[in-house]
Amino acid sequence: MSERRERILDAARGLIVRDGYTSVSMHAIARAAGVTRPALYAEFSDRDELFADLLDREERAVLEMAADSTPELPPGADPVAVADQAVGIFLDLVLSAPETWRLVLMPGDGMPPEAHERIEKARGAIRERTRVLLTVAAALGEREIDTELVSHGAISVSETAARLLVQDGADREAVAKTLRWLTRRALAAAAIPVRPAGKD
Repeated sequence: MSERRERILDAARGLIVRDGYTSVSMHAIARAAGVTRPALYAEFSDRDELFADLLDREERAVLEMAADSTPELPPGADPVAVADQAVGIFLDLVLSAPETWRLVLMPGDGMPPEAHERIEKARGAIRERTRVLLTVAAALGEREIDTELVSHGAISVSETAARLLVQDGADREAVAKTLRWLTRRALAAAAIPVRPAGKD
């Protein structure tokens, strides 16, 4: 992708986060990106194409961050220690791309249906990755965990932590401490010993 195209997408993302999707025009994007309107239309035929490319880019970024924050689970790994490690990696990744997360965490009001669907798709992919990780962690620890419930809870808590960092300017260490505490409590509450087969 060309430097000019990236600059245009960055400008569009900033305007959307600040003003909302419906308020962003091609003229405003060109002005914010520091390009002429002919140069803008040379890259994107219309606003729909521009928004679609922006969503493609931001979806890839979020999924890559999710993959990067998913830790290894070697045999004998402690799920709590693994979760603690993942918390730190996740928060650092959020802080490395605040505008991406501001876009992802925007309220749904006024959001085009395609944008809402794409964000929900990415959220679902991350939730499934979390569910698989929890399933592996439970198997290694010989535990049973309601992975569906816990994965939904993990996404909700993670998004709240990201929102505190990029929208409210909360202290990273304070957020990390609270997120680790919540993670430990959730794992402890959701995990139960596996009972031997044939017993009530």
